[in-house]
Amino acid sequence: MYPYEWIENNIYSLSKIGKIEKEIRPVFKEELDYFEIYKVWEYPDTKLPLLWAEGIRRYIVDGQLVAEAKGGGFYTKPKIKVIEKNVKLTPIDIEALWEQNENLMLGLIRTSRDLIRNTYEEYKKKGYAFAVAFSGGKDSLLLLDLVRRELSPSEYYVVFSNTGMELQTTIQSVERAKQRWPELNYQEAKSHLDPLDSWEEFGPPGRRMRWCCQVHKSVPTILKLRELTNNYEIKAVVYDGVRAEESTQRAGYSEISVGAKNINQVNCSPILKWNTAELFLYLLHEDILFNDAYRQGLFRVGCMVCPMSSSWWDGIANDLYKDEMQPLLKKVEAYADLTKPEGERKKFIEQGGWKARMGGRGLPNGGNRITETVHDDKIIFQFSEHTQNWLNVAGILGPTVERDGNKGIQIISNQEFEFEISADGSEVVYQSFKKMDRFVLSHLRGVANKVAYCFGCKACSVQCPKDAFVIDDDGKIFIREDKCVHCYNCIEFTGSKGCLAAKSLSTTGGSGMDLKGMNRYQHFGLRREFLDHFFDYGSDCFSMGKLGNRQYDSLKVWLREAELIYPNNQGDNSGMPTELFKKIEPLGAFNPLVWAIIWTNLAYNSVICKWYMLYAPVGETYEKNDLVFMLGDDYTTSTRDNAVTALLETLRHSPVGSNLKQGIPIPSGNSYKYVKKGWESPDAIAILYALYKWAETTGNYTFSLRQMLETRNNDKALGVDPGAIFGISPEDLRDILQSLALQFEDYIRVSFQVNLDNVILFREKTSLSVLDLALQREE
Repeated sequence: MYPYEWIENNIYSLSKIGKIEKEIRPVFKEELDYFEIYKVWEYPDTKLPLLWAEGIRRYIVDGQLVAEAKGGGFYTKPKIKVIEKNVKLTPIDIEALWEQNENLMLGLIRTSRDLIRNTYEEYKKKGYAFAVAFSGGKDSLLLLDLVRRELSPSEYYVVFSNTGMELQTTIQSVERAKQRWPELNYQEAKSHLDPLDSWEEFGPPGRRMRWCCQVHKSVPTILKLRELTNNYEIKAVVYDGVRAEESTQRAGYSEISVGAKNINQVNCSPILKWNTAELFLYLLHEDILFNDAYRQGLFRVGCMVCPMSSSWWDGIANDLYKDEMQPLLKKVEAYADLTKPEGERKKFIEQGGWKARMGGRGLPNGGNRITETVHDDKIIFQFSEHTQNWLNVAGILGPTVERDGNKGIQIISNQEFEFEISADGSEVVYQSFKKMDRFVLSHLRGVANKVAYCFGCKACSVQCPKDAFVIDDDGKIFIREDKCVHCYNCIEFTGSKGCLAAKSLSTTGGSGMDLKGMNRYQHFGLRREFLDHFFDYGSDCFSMGKLGNRQYDSLKVWLREAELIYPNNQGDNSGMPTELFKKIEPLGAFNPLVWAIIWTNLAYNSVICKWYMLYAPVGETYEKNDLVFMLGDDYTTSTRDNAVTALLETLRHSPVGSNLKQGIPIPSGNSYKYVKKGWESPDAIAILYALYKWAETTGNYTFSLRQMLETRNNDKALGVDPGAIFGISPEDLRDILQSLALQFEDYIRVSFQVNLDNVILFREKTSLSVLDLALQREE
């Protein structure tokens, strides 16, 4: 909440006008000994911290950098570069530090405790149960101490989600908490799956494939609360230790989140706004930093092998706790053996390449198990492998009103559909396809994925509000149709696949799309300053020497793909400005609409941009390595790396990233992360332009919204819909189209009724003529 500034004797002062906002941690003798700093510095044998580290690796004494850590990875211990020698350290005076910051700390504590109390009072009236999510780490130690001071022990449970993947120091921390506060009601939640078995079934987790958090944390906690209250439909408030400082994604969280993790769960985050300067000050003052891993230099203490861990954690943890780390690290090594040449495996693991895993490519049980076809008004699912019986799962969709063996009629979304299942269950047919809207199709595909992949992890069963979704001891699904209300929570919770295992194991990304020609840009992006140069001087800019030769070569490629200059095969026009450029030039290179037009054209002409639009889901945060990995292995690492570099340069150095929110750059160490939020307030003319571009490319000027959206599932489809281009949800796109029809009735008409979602464009209009609307608007 408060920045800090250094004063003296390694004491910092929290202040509303402080100058430093960095993560900070105390450094203990154990860490200094581990790095053999005793050879150059003098320090006493003490349990108190001796100095601080900013940003994890930068060792600070009285605000001055005295040493810095470099490197690290599973096979490499970080090294310390000592900047100031002959340093003499003395223990930090925790009482003096507290006195310096007491007033602000007491206010911060009071605010958090008020949130705890007010949330309790509000939801107690509604019959909710209460639990503290406890992990034995620094955040949950602070959280638990705040909750225990505000609520009586009988008012809540303390639930430790034992994933089976924690270091022993974490287990010891939990036991120390029990000894310190024996009056609390401690409970342990644990998955029915052994962690090594779940890694085998799912494959290693990835930064955006964190099945482990649901399977080994969230699900066991929910099941434990149901067991403790003897109430399947129990609603619960879970106090968690989430802090906004820890990630860009968490920075967007609210202190109260209703239904974010489970339909019957409210998450309360009392320390969301605390930073590490405040957190460690509290823990040190109260003497409750129970986890010894922090004394060794580890900063975020969680599962031993984690896709969210830093190279700092990997290097220290695997050196200090090698025996504990080995079983899970061997799973990562086995994955590397399957996906990388022998000479690249160690680097792949050391540099965290495995953490970018998305989909089942390279896994023994990975791959697509379903072939979907549409023929004669029927949708047909063919399974190369299936783990569940279709009829046992399909009750999710709706009641079966007629049944004759493997044939029948099922009501889905208030409509009757005929179905037929082959004797061996390898083929399922539903009709009539024409009656199916996108919701019916999505739910059918969700059931198909459960049938093909489910092995009983229970992630979907806890989403059921009525105890209708049952997974037996053999991992088989059974739907209690008398209880099922067809809410589809058990399908929709994954976002698209309908099954957590399917999401982890099915293959996605570049493998289904022809990526030839993705690396044309000399690793340069289309920067705003490059476009300014072209807007100022037109084709004359190429001979001015303001940019380097390779930058000019790259700019020409981008401009051709943006359709702002003619291709090289156009005779005298080759390389000259197009009519499109002449239209948008008056709008200016700074104008977000201009960049939206460019981004639309890149959807049709730039392989890497189109791939990013179609295969990098909105709402995710991407690092460069993630995207390189997602492109698959059909092309060399350097080809993929250069293409992604050019893409990310475009996002970072143009309005496409921050203004259109296709990849907001967030500094991360020496690099950037990119948050793909999608264009939240799109320009109506940009959407209309993209619609006409789609119509001109496909030849379809009258179509349904569903037909347009369905082309996303076809890698060979000619058109790219505006929703995919700009990261707009189908629901929002539908609203936008209705608004367009009201604003520009000479360009578009729509008819959105029950099962009709027709869009009509006019052949006498063109994407180029749409831009006249923008010019008129500017006048």
